[in-house]
Amino acid sequence: VQGIIMIGTLVILPLTGLFELLELETAEPLFKNLLNERGIRLTSFTGEETGWAAAAMIISGLSWAFGYMGQPHLLIRFMSIRKPEKIKISRRIAIAWAIPAFAGAILIGMVGAALYGQGLFDDIEKIMPFMAMKLLPAWIAGIFVSGAIAAMMSTADSQLLVISSSVIEDFFHQTLGINVSDTLLLRASRVITILIGIIGFTIAVTSDKLIFSMVSYAWAGLGSSFGPALLLLLKWKKVSFQGVIAGLITGFLTTVIWSEISLLDQWISVRFASFIISFLIVLFVSKLTYNQNKRQ
Repeated sequence: VQGIIMIGTLVILPLTGLFELLELETAEPLFKNLLNERGIRLTSFTGEETGWAAAAMIISGLSWAFGYMGQPHLLIRFMSIRKPEKIKISRRIAIAWAIPAFAGAILIGMVGAALYGQGLFDDIEKIMPFMAMKLLPAWIAGIFVSGAIAAMMSTADSQLLVISSSVIEDFFHQTLGINVSDTLLLRASRVITILIGIIGFTIAVTSDKLIFSMVSYAWAGLGSSFGPALLLLLKWKKVSFQGVIAGLITGFLTTVIWSEISLLDQWISVRFASFIISFLIVLFVSKLTYNQNKRQ
């Protein structure tokens, strides 16, 4: 149901806005004004940049792909597939969903800016609910706005469950070797879930960053911490325990340091840099320690 609402929002809303815009006699001047205000940056893959700046912008956009390999709540979906043959079907469904969804999201921004002007919004990320309330009946707008909330909640609840499971199973059981009753484990899991939820809520309420920036930061951290090690474990037999640990630490630290130094983040995206550095560290440390571990 969440998926249907989300795809409906990202397809129907921009088309409704586009039809509304085309009915206006001033539609063509509005788009021309929008392009004049923003220039070719609005439609160019390189953002009107040349040389290394253009390459960096393209890499920055493509670097979102690296994060998918390190998202625990997404990896669980792959791990739960019963038959490897179903991965091909899943891939086709994902691509068929992603193309209209991302195209619709881009169109919402362009149509909204042309219809209402860019100076109307203090927070540009509110353009989607604003368009829904302006263009659609109240009950449909409510459903579509809930689609955005559904997307957030589906990710948030998955992350909470993954964190709770990691703390209880990986840390308490496997690392510390603590064995307690199932009832106590359930209570501890609930407490951890509540605490992490409160921490996340506090960060969301007090942060002055855009949602896009916060998601990018988290995406880079998770992707660079888990992604390189997982990718190499699947394709290379000489990955060592030390290499995996080094990659986890490097991905986390690189994300934090790179994001805090604005000059570095302007030079190349933290999503790309942290993943590549972590990948190289896993390779390097594994090469140093694999033979030693084998002898032991």
